[in-house]
This record gives sequence, structure tokens and C-alpha cells, in this order.
Amino acid sequence: MSDTALIRDILTLGNELKVTLEEEFIALSEKNLDHLETVQLRKVELLQSIQTQWPTPAASDDPGAEAIQDTADPLWDEARTLINECKEAHIRNDLLLKRQLEVVRTVLSSLTQRSEDNHSALYDKMGRMKRKR
Repeated sequence: MSDTALIRDILTLGNELKVTLEEEFIALSEKNLDHLETVQLRKVELLQSIQTQWPTPAASDDPGAEAIQDTADPLWDEARTLINECKEAHIRNDLLLKRQLEVVRTVLSSLTQRSEDNHSALYDKMGRMKRKR
């Protein structure tokens, strides 16, 4: 496979990954767990495909392997930029997921009355959230 074809394949996979990460963010925001599971599987497959195709000079005996990742090549710059955008989207999704998990832990802790602050009464008699005093 030529360098240009390899880079184009990586760019295609990277764009698919970027779209998948956006879908993951929407699924996390909407708390759509069924769709999230499907998106997660697709994301893992794309990450594995990118990892397999991304050339590493150490893994190759070809002396031209370092030239493949030549920093002067604008296509490689575009691929690196795209992968960095995907990394940032992944970090954003991870932060959202961690916030949601913390909310669930807090609610579970309150419902099971294991909270140190004794927040077991989440709602008042009217069904509204109680305010902290």
C-alpha cells in the first residue's frame, strides 16, 4: 500500500471515529444506554483499526518507515490533527461520563443512607428536591 493510500485510509477511519465520538457524546447526554453500547463497540473497532494501520518505525525493518511519518507531509499533519481532535472529544466524553457516575453514586448513597452527610431525604413532601441547609 502506498503512503498516500495509507494516510487516506487513516483519515477515513479518523473521520469515522470523530463522528462516532460525537454520537457517543449525544448518547451520554441523553442517557441512551442501548445506543451508547452500540457506539462503544464501533469506537473500539475503529481505534483498533487505526492502531493497526498507523505505521511505527520500530515495528518495521524498512529504512523508509521513518519517511512515512515525515512531518513535512501535509497529509500526515492532517491525520495527526484529526487524531488529536478525536482525543479531545474522547476526553470530553470521559469527563461527562465521570460526572454522570458521580451523580449516580451520590443518589445511590443517599437512597441507601450511607452518606456521611446524611442526605437520605432527597425530596420534600411536595416531591421537590430538598434544599441543603
